Amino acid sequence: MMRTRITLTAIVLFLICQPIIMAQEAQNVENLVRWTSDGMIVQTSDAALSPERPVDGRIETVIYRQLEGESSFRELARLGRAETWEEFADRAGSELIEILMTGLELETQEELWQYIQEHPEGTHYGLLIFNSDFQKAFGLMFLDDETHDLPDGEVVRYRVTYTLESGEESDLQYTGEAVAGTMPRLLAPVRERINESTTQIGVQWSSPIEGSEDAAFANIYRRTGIDGEFEELPSQLLAIRSEETGRIHYHWDQSAEPESWYSFFIEPVDIAGNTGPRSDTLQVVSVDFNNLPLMSNVEVLENDSGIHLAWERLPNKPWLTGIEVQRSRQASGGFVVLDTLAVTATEFIDTQIVPNQTYHYEFRVVTIRPRTSLPSAVARAAFENRVMPPSAPTGLRAEHEGEHIRLTWKSVEEPDLYAYYVYRSTSRHDSLVVASRAITDSTTFLDTSEILHGRTNYTYAVKAVNMSGLESELSSFVAIRPNRFVEPIAPAGVSGYGEYNRIRLSWRDVQRRDDAVVGYHVYRSRQPVEALRPDELPDEVVRLTENRIEATSFDDLDVEPGQRYYYAVSSVDIFDVESSLSPFAGFSTSRPSLLAPSQVSARSINGQAEVRWNRTHQPGAAGYTVYRRTRDQEEPVVVGTLPVDETMFIDADATAGTLYWYSVSVITDEDESPRSLEQSLTVRQ
Repeated sequence: MMRTRITLTAIVLFLICQPIIMAQEAQNVENLVRWTSDGMIVQTSDAALSPERPVDGRIETVIYRQLEGESSFRELARLGRAETWEEFADRAGSELIEILMTGLELETQEELWQYIQEHPEGTHYGLLIFNSDFQKAFGLMFLDDETHDLPDGEVVRYRVTYTLESGEESDLQYTGEAVAGTMPRLLAPVRERINESTTQIGVQWSSPIEGSEDAAFANIYRRTGIDGEFEELPSQLLAIRSEETGRIHYHWDQSAEPESWYSFFIEPVDIAGNTGPRSDTLQVVSVDFNNLPLMSNVEVLENDSGIHLAWERLPNKPWLTGIEVQRSRQASGGFVVLDTLAVTATEFIDTQIVPNQTYHYEFRVVTIRPRTSLPSAVARAAFENRVMPPSAPTGLRAEHEGEHIRLTWKSVEEPDLYAYYVYRSTSRHDSLVVASRAITDSTTFLDTSEILHGRTNYTYAVKAVNMSGLESELSSFVAIRPNRFVEPIAPAGVSGYGEYNRIRLSWRDVQRRDDAVVGYHVYRSRQPVEALRPDELPDEVVRLTENRIEATSFDDLDVEPGQRYYYAVSSVDIFDVESSLSPFAGFSTSRPSLLAPSQVSARSINGQAEVRWNRTHQPGAAGYTVYRRTRDQEEPVVVGTLPVDETMFIDADATAGTLYWYSVSVITDEDESPRSLEQSLTVRQ
C-alpha cells in the first residue's frame, strides 16, 4: 500500500492534483486508466458520490468497458460512497482507518464516519487522494480485476459517466484506454548531492523529467552501519519537478548520531503504485569533513639514516583512509607527495635527502571525501646537528594596503642571518603555513595572496633563518582582517502564495552555503523588476523589513485584495554587508467571494409559487436574483430580481400542476454569487 502523510500543506497538494483535474476537462483523458499487475485501475472521480450529498449534481459513477474484439462498450460497474460505516470499514481496512484517524486527529470511529460523510471530496485528505486503498474506500477508483490476466499488448478502453439527481445519465463522459503489461515511465534516479554534518545528514537524487513522466513518489530504503540489511522507511519522498533544471528531485533529511554510517537508495513509484528501477546507493557519514581533528604533536626524532618524523596515532575510523606525506625545500610551496601511509601509522623516515638542507613537510589526513586545501599538520627538519638558532624578530606590525596586508618588523642583527619567513594562519592555535618566499633583502612583506578572504581574521608571525638553516622562534603574533569586499550569497528565489489579506513568502536558507549570513531583507514592488543590488533599485521598490530578519519566511499584511505584488529577498552577513536581490516573484491576493443565500424554501400558495430565504449581510450585497427551471430545461432562467432587504418572491406566472425548481443568488454591483441549492415544488390550485 502507498504510504503518505496527510499533513502536507494545501499548496503542495494543489500543485500535485492540478494535472489530473485539468486533464479531465477533455473528453479523452490521458492517464484515466492505468495498468497494474492486479488489473486495470480507472480514476472515476475526485469526490465520494451519493444521493444524500451530490457533488455538482452527480450521485453515482457508471463505468463501461470495451475489450479488443468487442464492438461497443458494456456497463461494468457502478460506484458510490459507502452507505454505512460497516461498508466503509470493509472497503478501507484497519490500516487505512488508523492512518485517517491519526492524520485527522480523531479519537473514535464515530467521529471519523461523521467527518467522512461531511467531507466527500478527496482533496480534504491531503496526499491520501493518491492512495489506492483510499480511492477504493471512497469510490474514487475502480479496480477491474477481470483484466489482471490479459496478455501483454491488449488494449482495454473505458468510459466513465455519472448518474444525476434526476436519475438520468450525465452528458459529461470521459474515455481512456491502457495497454496490458505497459510499464510506467520511470527512470532510475542518480546521485545529485549529499550533506554531512555531525548531527544532520541529507541525500538527494534526481532523474530527467523526460522519461520519468509517471513519477509521483519514491520509496526510500536505509541501512544503518557498514553491514546489515536495508529496510524500507515508512515515509515516501515526493517527486518534485523543476522546470528550471528539467529534472525530478527526491530529497531526504534526517538527524543522526555523530559518526554514524548510513546507506540509502530509492525506487520511484507512479500514481498506481508501480515501482521503477532503483537509484544509485548513497553512503553518508554523520561527520563534518571540513572540521576533522588535525594531527597532533608532530615531532622530529634523531636518526642516523635520515629525518625521522613521528606523531600521535589517529583514531581508526572507517572514513579515514590514510596519511599523505609531502615535502618541499621551501615552506611557501613546491611540495611533492612522498608516500601515503596507513591511517594507523605514527612515524615516517625520509632517507632521500641532502645533508645540511632544511626540508618542509606537510601531512594531510586522507578521507573518503575530497581533501581540504589546508594541511593537517606541518613540520620542518634538516639532517644535521642544531647549535644556535637566530633570535626571533621583534616589532611586528600589520596594516592595510588597499585590499592587501602589509607586514613590517625590526631586523635581526646577526652576522649569519640568511632570510625571514612570514607565517600565516586563521588562528594562533592552528598550524601556521609559510606565506612568503625567503625574504633576504628587506624587513617588510606585502601579502597579496588570492586566498585572503574579507570575512576572516588572519594571524601573522615572522621567523628568522640563518645560513645553516636554523630557525628562530616565532615573533609575537599580530592579527588583522583584509579590507576585501565579500558579497553574501543571494537567495535563489522567493516562493509564496496570496490570501485575502496577506501574502505569505518563504525562501531557502542560504546559510547552508554561506555560514556568514545572519539575516535577510524583503523588498516589494508593484511592477516586475530585474534583480539588482539594494543601492541600485528604482523608487517603486520598497524594503519591508526595517531591521534584518533571521527567519526564512515573511508575511506581508500591508496588501489589498485582488492585487498583484512582486517580491525579492537579499541576505545580510555578520559584517552587515547586503547581497544582491534574488529574482522578483509575483503573487496575487484573492478577492472576497460571495456566498449564496441560506435557508431557501419554496411552497405552493393560492395557485402561485412562494420562494423565501434568509437575508444576506455580506459586504457590497445589493440584491437577489431568483431562478426557475422545469424538467425539460437544463439551465434555469431568471424570473425575478429583488433588493437586498426583500427575502420573499411570489411567482405569479407559475402554472398549476407543473413541477418547478427554484434557486436564488446574491448580487452586487459587479458580481454574482453561485446559486443556492434548488428547491422543488408542484404548484397547486
